[in-house]
Amino acid sequence: MRLRQRFLTGLITLLPLLVTLYFLGWVYTYSGGYIQGFLRFLDLEVPRSYLPLLPFVGLFLAVVLIYLVGTLAENYLGRRLILSLERSLLLFPIVRDIYKAVQQIAHTLFGQKEVKFSRAAVIEYPRRGLYVLCFVVQPVGSRLPPLPEGYTAVLVPTSPVPASGVVILVPSEEVIPLDISVEEALKYVVSAGFLLPEKPSGPLTSLPQRVEGSP
Repeated sequence: MRLRQRFLTGLITLLPLLVTLYFLGWVYTYSGGYIQGFLRFLDLEVPRSYLPLLPFVGLFLAVVLIYLVGTLAENYLGRRLILSLERSLLLFPIVRDIYKAVQQIAHTLFGQKEVKFSRAAVIEYPRRGLYVLCFVVQPVGSRLPPLPEGYTAVLVPTSPVPASGVVILVPSEEVIPLDISVEEALKYVVSAGFLLPEKPSGPLTSLPQRVEGSP
C-alpha cells in the first residue's frame, strides 16, 4: 500500500511537469515546419542557415499567441467570441467532458479574479467525527433571512476538480481555520489527498471535543 501511495504521489507530482515539457517539445518540433509552410505560401524562402532558429521563433509566437488570447478574453467582443467557440465544443459529448474538466482544473490552479477564498479550514461533515477540508468564502451576516447571523459560507471541494464542490452554510464557531495557505490546500484537493502540505496544520491537533450527551 505504501509503495502504491508513493508511486501515485510521484505520478501526480511529475504529471504537470511532463505535460508542460511535452507541450513545449511539441511546439519546438512542429512549429518550424508550420512556419516554413506559411512562408512558402507567401512565396518566401528561409535561408538554410536560419532553419535551426525557426523552432525558437515558434516558441516565441506561441507565447505571443497565449498573451493575445488572454488580452482578447478581457474585452467584451473577445469574451463573446470565446463563448461562441465554447458552445460549439460543448455540442460534442466526449469533447465536452474533456474540455470542461480541463477548464475547471485550469481555473482552479491559476485562479479566477472573481473567486477569492479568504482561507482554508475544516468542518465536521457529513456527520460528527468526520472532518472535511473547505474554503471560507465569506460570513453571511443577515443577508439570507430568516437565517440568523453567525453563519459562514464555505465551499467543500471535490477532487480533483475543486470548483465542482458544494457551498454549505456553517455556524461560524464550527469553522476550524487551518494554518496553511489556500494554494497548499488546493494542491491537497487536486492531488486527491496525496500532496500534503509541508507545514503541519496546527489547528488540526486540537479539534473541538464532543460533549457527552450531545447529538
